[in-house]
Amino acid sequence: MVKLTEIIYNYKINFKMTAFGKFYFILILTLFTATVFPQVYQKNKEFNDQKYFVSETQKATDILHYDLSFDLDIKNKILNGIAILTAVKNQSGNPELTSGSEYELNFYDNMKINSVKINNQPAEYHRKKNRIFIKGTEIFSDTTTIEIEYYGTPQRGGFDGFVFGTVNGNSLVYNISEPNLASTFFPCDDDPADKALLDIKITNDSQFVSVSNGNLIEVKNNGEKKTYHYKTVYPISTYLIAVYSAPYKTFSDIYISLNEQDTMQIYYYVLSEHLDKGRIDFAGHLDYMKTLSKLFGEYPFIKEKYGVAEFLWNYGAMENQTITGFAYNFINGNNFFEDIYVHELSHHWWGNSVGPKSWNDIWLNEGFASYSEALYAEAKNGKDALKSKMLAKYSNYFRGTLYAPRDLFGETVYDKGAWVLHMLRNEIGDSDFFNVLNTYYNTYKYSNASTEDFKQVCETVSGKNLTKFFDQWVYNGTENIYCTYYFETERNSDSNAVTLYIEQKTKNYPEFHFNLEVEIFYKDSTSEKKDFLINKVNNKFNFTTDRKVEAILPDPESKLLAEFENEY
Repeated sequence: MVKLTEIIYNYKINFKMTAFGKFYFILILTLFTATVFPQVYQKNKEFNDQKYFVSETQKATDILHYDLSFDLDIKNKILNGIAILTAVKNQSGNPELTSGSEYELNFYDNMKINSVKINNQPAEYHRKKNRIFIKGTEIFSDTTTIEIEYYGTPQRGGFDGFVFGTVNGNSLVYNISEPNLASTFFPCDDDPADKALLDIKITNDSQFVSVSNGNLIEVKNNGEKKTYHYKTVYPISTYLIAVYSAPYKTFSDIYISLNEQDTMQIYYYVLSEHLDKGRIDFAGHLDYMKTLSKLFGEYPFIKEKYGVAEFLWNYGAMENQTITGFAYNFINGNNFFEDIYVHELSHHWWGNSVGPKSWNDIWLNEGFASYSEALYAEAKNGKDALKSKMLAKYSNYFRGTLYAPRDLFGETVYDKGAWVLHMLRNEIGDSDFFNVLNTYYNTYKYSNASTEDFKQVCETVSGKNLTKFFDQWVYNGTENIYCTYYFETERNSDSNAVTLYIEQKTKNYPEFHFNLEVEIFYKDSTSEKKDFLINKVNNKFNFTTDRKVEAILPDPESKLLAEFENEY
């Protein structure tokens, strides 16, 4: 997900002092950043677990399949829905739940219910706090179908929710459900960890093209209306279930898999006034798909499709599974938003295929997608492009932990998340890092992973204990490294003795452990690099050289989220 508000870009100037006392600056175009709060992860986890509460009865059942039918009344902004859920008892759920327990689903109270059935028989239910509680002896004993017929105008919230909108006189229906707004328009277990297969049927006026996840199975003409039926081959989280319906114009590309055994359509759905511009802006998607597949493994939904659909979320994008929504503002005919196109496509590996076990793990979605932008740039244009992308994501104002962030969609999650992966890559080396990505993806694709799951993969592949790394960058460290340094030299008979002093002064996490590269500049205009291990507050390093030292620059390649202040 990407969101820009008020203005597309903020101009941010980062100043960094060189070893020679001169200043240089980097003018960075950065995405909108939100305020994040400097809380430790335990407090934030409690907050998030309450906000995105999953009940014991929900944990005790596993929804296998959603069969959703939506009849859209554009004029009155009414959704008429039928949701048929197939559920089974989850063997890892609470064994104390009995056949007398009530089953909970997330479903907003403003939606009116016509009927509830269990295995085709009427069922008793009651509602409270945007949940529906259903009574039925079968629910916890066998495979069960729950059918709910309902109607109403979905309640807006979050980034948008379910929207009956208009643009330039055209009606356009779409939804943005992340993190937990799928239940504003259909009853569900609105938990990212409970993935299910999906059949979805969208009925709208005949001039509308309706789009959703998976493969298009059938288009049925019903006189003045049409019904589009889509079906998934791969499981999906509820927040990624998509409804788009508008008078779209459509064009497509054909993607050939890496092994050349499969072909897949990439579809583009745009309004007529953006057709020509859309052809320009979306032309890179075949290359994005091929490059990311080479980096991470074949596109996870190769038996379905990839697509993009224009919607009305102002300067925003949402990675709904196999059909990403892009704001109409992003379609301008100059391909200015390539990073966003790459970001959203990469979510199909990181977030959609490998999903988060809870919203506390959101950085595994957004940090990975943000770093994917840099990896794509590196694949196309080399190390300098990678460095440029990472400097553009650098900030001295990251606040809060990556795990259990207070703001799920703040700059810390996106850009610090990317930086932590970049530093992990430097910590374990390129070979192990890309093996980590491959192992992590293949282990958890079409399911869900936690931060601890990812850490375990990193340690297994690299053979390193990364507890300290994850503690300082993911779980408990909330700020960047801040150090002061200076050096002294003493001339001996045939060499110069150099002592380098580095003191850590980060307030909330005073003792980071990290490998530090420094560049030593000599008065004869040469330089060399040395590596030091920083593992305490006050660090002192001695070395000798036959040349006179003019200056020392820590982290010359900007590999760390760190600021080093020269105390000469």
